[in-house]
Amino acid sequence: MRIPRFYQAEIFAVGDTVALSEENFRHAVKVMRLNVDEPIIMFNGVAGEYTARIANVAKRNAEISIESYDDIDRESPLNITLVLALIKPDKMDFAIQKAVELGVNNIQPVITERSVVKLKAERMKKKIQHWQGIIIAACEQSGRTAIPTIQTVANVDDYLQQPTAATRITMLPTSHKSVADISPAQNMELLVGPEGGFTDAEEAMFVNQQIQIINFGPRILRAETAVIAGLTTLQHLHGDV
Repeated sequence: MRIPRFYQAEIFAVGDTVALSEENFRHAVKVMRLNVDEPIIMFNGVAGEYTARIANVAKRNAEISIESYDDIDRESPLNITLVLALIKPDKMDFAIQKAVELGVNNIQPVITERSVVKLKAERMKKKIQHWQGIIIAACEQSGRTAIPTIQTVANVDDYLQQPTAATRITMLPTSHKSVADISPAQNMELLVGPEGGFTDAEEAMFVNQQIQIINFGPRILRAETAVIAGLTTLQHLHGDV
C-alpha cells in the first residue's frame, strides 16, 4: 500500500514530535481515517522528505513522530515556467495539476485578448490561493519535494516585456518549425493560449519578441491538452522523462 504524503511548511528533525496542521489533520484523520502508528511521509518544500508515524490522535488534533530523513530529489534538471492564458476554471485547474505532475517549476497566469475569464482583484486573490492548493495536492500525489510557485495574474503584453534568459516557446499549427529545432537550454518558458487561441497581433508580438514558435502537428489542441503535450515533449527532449 502506498504511504500517504503530506506537505507542511515547517522545519522537521529526526526524533521530533510534531503537530499536524489543521488541514493535514482533517485529511489524514477525518478523511483517510489514519490512526496511531500508521506511517506517513512529510515534506516541507525545502529538500527531501521525512518518514513519520502518527504518534497520537485527539478529537481536534494529532501529532506525528519523525523517524527518518531521505534526501531524495525528484525534480527535473530542466527549469520550466508555464505561461498559461486564463481559461475556464475547471480546465485551468486541470492544466495546473498536470503541469505540476510533469515537473513545471513556475506558473504564470496571463490575460490575453481572447481570455474568456476576467478576474477582479478580490476574486483574483482567492483564485491564487485555490491554485496554490491544487499545486500542493499535485506535489503530494506525484512525489515532488519542491513546491512550484504561482505568480499573480499579469497581462501577456506586460509579461513578455520583462527580460529573461529563458528560451521562450509557444505552439502554433502554422509554424514550420518542429520541436527538434528547439536548442537545448536549462531554462524554458512555455506559452499556452486561451480557448480561442492568440490573435494576429499577439502572434506578431511573439515574432518581435523572438519567441520560438513551433508546430505540434496539424491538429488544433485544447489549451489543457497543449499544456500536457508541450511539457511532456520538453521534459522528454531536455528534462527527465
